[in-house]
Amino acid sequence: MLRAFRPETVFTGSTGGLLVIDYRIDGKRGVLALSGVGALLLFFDVGARVLASNDEARFAVLARDILRHGTWLVPWLGDAPYLNKPPLVAWLIALASWPTGGVTQSTAVWPSLVAGLGIVFVTWWIGRRLWDQAVGLTAGFVVLTMHGVFTQARTTMPDIVLCLAMTGAMAAFVAAEFGARPRMMLVCHLLLAVGFLAKGPAALLGLVVIAVHGLVTREGPWLRRLTRLQGAVAIVPVIAPWWLIAAASRGSGFVQDTVVTDWLAWFQPSGRVNANGLLTPFAQTLAIVLPWSPLLLIAVVAAVRARHRLPAGAAAFLLVWLAVIFAVVALSREQRMRYYLPLCPAAALLIAVWYHRILARRRALVGWAAAAAVVVGLVTWQLRDDARHNATTNFSTLAAVLDRGDLPLYTFGVPSLVTAFYLDRPVQALDAVPLDRARLAPGYFLVDDRALGTWPRGCAVDVVGDGAANGRRFSVLRLAPPGCGGPRGGAPSAG
Repeated sequence: MLRAFRPETVFTGSTGGLLVIDYRIDGKRGVLALSGVGALLLFFDVGARVLASNDEARFAVLARDILRHGTWLVPWLGDAPYLNKPPLVAWLIALASWPTGGVTQSTAVWPSLVAGLGIVFVTWWIGRRLWDQAVGLTAGFVVLTMHGVFTQARTTMPDIVLCLAMTGAMAAFVAAEFGARPRMMLVCHLLLAVGFLAKGPAALLGLVVIAVHGLVTREGPWLRRLTRLQGAVAIVPVIAPWWLIAAASRGSGFVQDTVVTDWLAWFQPSGRVNANGLLTPFAQTLAIVLPWSPLLLIAVVAAVRARHRLPAGAAAFLLVWLAVIFAVVALSREQRMRYYLPLCPAAALLIAVWYHRILARRRALVGWAAAAAVVVGLVTWQLRDDARHNATTNFSTLAAVLDRGDLPLYTFGVPSLVTAFYLDRPVQALDAVPLDRARLAPGYFLVDDRALGTWPRGCAVDVVGDGAANGRRFSVLRLAPPGCGGPRGGAPSAG
């Protein structure tokens, strides 16, 4: 495959002895090779991985609500509309599941897998456009095998779709900035709007990348350097319909609970000044680009030192892309490894440029060895990790216990959305109120074994089953009518 990564060099006497790069043969072969490897690595275990946490199950449950009740604009979780994130990923899961008639563990991850493959091809295109086919194909392989893309493509969370939208926007920016196609900025802004519909304002970091690149690489008044942002208003009509419908469904609660608390608070500076707070962003970044972390450090230093020997502005663009995503996420209050996912394509491109443009000759053997080791290692690791991960969640014995559906279902200390997805029943979480203070209605209670000691004394129940969720064992308790009354009364509270 690495031989296909090398473009054909053809000598043509009619051009005065110039060397002409011909991609017609090796280019097609290389893209086919990249497609095959990408399909193998991303799709070999489709549907094998359990949705073990509420974050993983949330959009699958939303998609199920869409298919059953037609709530496309504002899907519901239980008895309330879900507005913390726009519904694009739920739409995609619903569309992927439509042919089968329902959302399953397999259909729920198809949009993420396709998004992962899309990131590979868009990264290839950027590398080919800024440098050549060899850089593009190598960058595509590197981003495919990065821990962040490889693992997030197997989840139902919106981060991988956001990454695809932002990477596509950066590709459109490259076409406008380096390809003299200014109209592509409209495509750039529309793709950022799509990213917004996937995960909210985090997609607007793409505008920050464009702004910083203009300020760093252009000359003249600073407003002239920001001319690429003039069409950003195109984002508004794309996101406005959902915004207005969401606001109408919750009123002022949407602004306070979603916009202020869930969205803007994400960008709030953390204020961490201790060693752990300072080192965490670097650790998260190095983890998400594994196994290429050591090469990224080398590639960044090499790109800075060799920037005058690289195409004008191209190295600066990649460095700005990487630095902006890292800096904004590092300074924010919330730290999750997946939040750094949008910097993976930039990191892969820098590594590919270093490998092909800066590294000394005789790199073919090193490339073959590294590629083979990474592919074998990833497949082996993923198979073992799937088995380990799946062993932490087990609802298989509960179907027979709960099949009558004669009583409602509650959870305490157990992921309610995971329960709702695998049992396909409405679930109410009771985590907000201590059990000994709540009035417990008749029903089935899935209680974390560590919380069994908090069950109200004198409230007789039958233990009818057990299971595990995300590594925690739980017991299934059946509370017969008329239930139990807490000292303060009141109905069970949803968490």
